[in-house]
Amino acid sequence: MTPRERVVAALNLEEPDRVPIDVGATGLSNINLMAYGRLKKHLGINQGTAKVYHGWIQVPYIEEAVLNRLHGDCVALPRYRMSLGIENERFKPWTHACGTEFLFPKDFNPIKNDRGDWEWHEHGEMIAKAPSEGTHGFALYKHPLNEITSNKQVDEFFESYQGNFVGRIHVDDKEIEYASKMAKDLYENTDKCVVSDYFGTVLENAQGIVGWDEIYVKMMVEPDLAKYFLEHLTEALLEGLKRYIPAVKDYVQVIVFADDIGQQQGPMISPEMYREFLKPFHSKLWQYVRENSDIKVFYHSDGAIVDLLPDLIDAGAQILNPVQTDVVGMDPVKLKREFGKDLAFWGAGVDTHSVLDRGNPAQVREDVRRRVEALAPGGGWVWASIHNMLSNVRPENILAAVDAAYDFGEYPIASRHQSAKELQEAYTDYWMSPMSQLKEITVQ
Repeated sequence: MTPRERVVAALNLEEPDRVPIDVGATGLSNINLMAYGRLKKHLGINQGTAKVYHGWIQVPYIEEAVLNRLHGDCVALPRYRMSLGIENERFKPWTHACGTEFLFPKDFNPIKNDRGDWEWHEHGEMIAKAPSEGTHGFALYKHPLNEITSNKQVDEFFESYQGNFVGRIHVDDKEIEYASKMAKDLYENTDKCVVSDYFGTVLENAQGIVGWDEIYVKMMVEPDLAKYFLEHLTEALLEGLKRYIPAVKDYVQVIVFADDIGQQQGPMISPEMYREFLKPFHSKLWQYVRENSDIKVFYHSDGAIVDLLPDLIDAGAQILNPVQTDVVGMDPVKLKREFGKDLAFWGAGVDTHSVLDRGNPAQVREDVRRRVEALAPGGGWVWASIHNMLSNVRPENILAAVDAAYDFGEYPIASRHQSAKELQEAYTDYWMSPMSQLKEITVQ
């Protein structure tokens, strides 16, 4: 199978020749810039300079030589404007805090403050900040409609605002030309699955514009105003999709949507509130994609969201990412058994909170093997880390993870357990605290 065929089969809930692997096809399954720089040095790859389309998140566009060593089956189609409202078309050298040179968009011009941290200014105000050490990207400090009180303010915002907060909502002629050309090139000149890193967010756009907590307050205290805002936001997103999907549908296999609605113990929003305030808008966007193309709808949410999965599936989600297994209710064996007939999983490939960053290569390899046993049988799984690999992850552990996925992911899957029931019983206590159970495994 080609990488593209492999991914398509998995997403059709079939067993391919081996488990597909994704490193870097989204801004949610990537490698921090510091860790990427160390990885390239470790591999002895001295040629080339990685582009950074995600200036906000601070992850690279994985270079071909690195992607092939990581057994990658997927490539990203970035947005024309992804982060900070700036164009991803022309690039300039930028030396990261770790000392590695990357290529950032030409308009990436943060300001260094007195403490050495980076600030992003827009319309004369500081709206975001990133730490000088480069361990992670920008955090938002400004919400233009944080004190919203009327529908009129909503109308005026969507009619006139330009910049970061609407950069990835609107789709203009430049983006159509850019996306169609790049998508066609990726489809015709690689054999990888092409993933549109679209980030069509409803809740997170609302949180960025109104406020992380304030949008929830509006849902409870001023529900009509909250719905009016969400309706306008969704119409703007839908208008963009109606331009974008026809331009790329012949070349793209997956499109990314993302809204974090989970935390460690459960959803951030009750199923009842989800159905009232978010599900109608998710459904409008996702069903448009499904009704007008063969592109699979990829939905990202961190956290414990098992209680919301039936509604997400009903709304149109076909792929779940990142499948955070160290939170309540997200046992991958149980998820596969209960939802695997309706949903493909993209993630859960290695624990990034403890094993990948603090374990040794043997522990990483064993962690990945257990996840292959849990999620690979029957297809419907693309291996990826649980969100991005962090800045402190050693190159040896990154390679141990992807090599284990490649080595153990060949079908038919060789399991050390006789049944799914036996597998679930063996690993019931594992997923929430894997490192504590792997501490006796030493480097082999």
